[in-house]
Amino acid sequence: MPKLSIRITYCQPCGHQLHAVQLANQLLGDYGMRFNRDMELTLVPVDKGEFDVFVNGEKVFSRHEAQRMPTADDIKQAIEQRLAAVS
Repeated sequence: MPKLSIRITYCQPCGHQLHAVQLANQLLGDYGMRFNRDMELTLVPVDKGEFDVFVNGEKVFSRHEAQRMPTADDIKQAIEQRLAAVS
């Protein structure tokens, strides 16, 4: 099974921390047992309104580009696409 690395960068001054933590919690619930020690999830506080999600180093969601916050389903779909590509 491939490793899964998720990095969420979020604008702390903008108040995006709660959304980042909720998204991280959802992803840990959905993928934590499946990947166990082969999963890492990192939250990185930044500024300038940023909220980006990276899967295995590749940006899969940008709040600025999408003009909205990501849903857990947005990120799960991106994860599944990347996992299917490496299987």
